[in-house]
Amino acid sequence: MADHPILVATDFRPRSDRALDRAAKLAKDTGRKLVVIHANEKWRDGPPGDLLKARIAAVMPQDAPDYRCLLPEGPAPDTIAQAAEDEDAFCLVLSVARYNSVGDYFLGTAVDEVLRRSTYPVLVVKERPKASYEHIVIGTDLSKLSARAVEAAVAMFPKAQLHLVHAFHVPYEAWQQAAYVKDELAATAQRHCDSFTEQLDVSPECREQMTMEVVHGSPTGAITEALEKYDAHLCALTSHGNGGLRQALLGSTVSDLLRTLPVDTLVIHPEHRR
Repeated sequence: MADHPILVATDFRPRSDRALDRAAKLAKDTGRKLVVIHANEKWRDGPPGDLLKARIAAVMPQDAPDYRCLLPEGPAPDTIAQAAEDEDAFCLVLSVARYNSVGDYFLGTAVDEVLRRSTYPVLVVKERPKASYEHIVIGTDLSKLSARAVEAAVAMFPKAQLHLVHAFHVPYEAWQQAAYVKDELAATAQRHCDSFTEQLDVSPECREQMTMEVVHGSPTGAITEALEKYDAHLCALTSHGNGGLRQALLGSTVSDLLRTLPVDTLVIHPEHRR
């Protein structure tokens, strides 16, 4: 599988190690080549390539597979997004800038901008990679774009079990106390979910082991509960295109979920076709 390498960015900060470790593991798990990129716009006479390659080698995991270095000059968001296109990457692997004590992950300008500019899948790594992704939670609103995200996740991680979550709410719930209203809405949502899974372009075996949960409540709460229930360490989301991160298909913003979810998060652009 020489085509579509895994592209991982590093700025040599401590949290970049998690992205490097996960990217190296993904490369070994999938048999894909690994490309490490460090962008720098501060060197007027060109970056000292040998020095930067030595720094990259120093932060790579000891069991990392063979890799290739990219050392472009220019703003990190532009050069990383362009590198993904030039390499026709399998995915981009990035890390958060830091974790705040109040419970929020700070993505940083570079990560935010890459998410806005690239149509390639972006894996934002938050946890130390202790194992392969065995379970993946996906929030869905049952739309065509949401189906595309599910199909992309299946293609990227064919051995993982997918757990789809659809959250619904009762309109004017504060004034609507009749239990039958909630029950009817839940039944309707379940029928739509069943139809959604039946129409997914996945193998019968994948569809058979896929789970779908209909949850009354907020999308964020439903996703968090599913992550804990299945001990999942990856959540997949999709974003609207046309100028950046728009409203996520699951009812909250991708940027909010990226900031608050405690696990690695895969953002799939709706224009992603592979």
